Amino acid sequence: MTPRDGNVWVIPAELSSAALVRNAAFEFAQLTLPAPSVGGATLRPVADRQDPLLHNMVDRIADLAARDDVLSRLLRDSIAEGLRLHIRDRYGEAPSPDGKSVQMLDQGQQRRLVEFLHDSLDERIDLRTAANIVGMNVRDFRPAFAQAFHTTLYQFVLDQRIKRAKALLASTALTMTEISFTVGFSSPSHFATTFKQRVGVTPSAYRAHL
Repeated sequence: MTPRDGNVWVIPAELSSAALVRNAAFEFAQLTLPAPSVGGATLRPVADRQDPLLHNMVDRIADLAARDDVLSRLLRDSIAEGLRLHIRDRYGEAPSPDGKSVQMLDQGQQRRLVEFLHDSLDERIDLRTAANIVGMNVRDFRPAFAQAFHTTLYQFVLDQRIKRAKALLASTALTMTEISFTVGFSSPSHFATTFKQRVGVTPSAYRAHL
């Protein structure tokens, strides 16, 4: 068979695989998933199946690899979580029951987490750092956060950055560059693009209409 863009091979851990390529060159990405990351599900062996969504997510993560700003790190975490869930949903068989329920964040943990996130909008915020605030590992923290706040950490942080930016636009004379760094964006262009996506207008237009 001839590999095509977007084709996927799934090789469960208990199986072996081999490939031979002649008179051709191609690039591929290999993803190694620990069993706990798919929730105990058993992955089905799959060969040469088209999966444009998986291909695009991996491609986007690769695009972000050279960046180390806060937004790119949060975006990588968010895409990686979506990728994990997509693989589990599309290629996983029935998960093994383990009797475990989703760990919940109590009111005190939620309050500490919100205070930390509000105070750290201009700093690096990732899943591991946030999970440590409430004494959880990343695997348990993801569903616990989603259950408590009805969104992902990435989306929550972006919402808070935009909310803070709107307040600064309304109450200060800070420049767009100053505001972009104050709320944790790597550059004014990233700030302007994200703000317009969320609010519908550019930061300058938002301030002008106040």
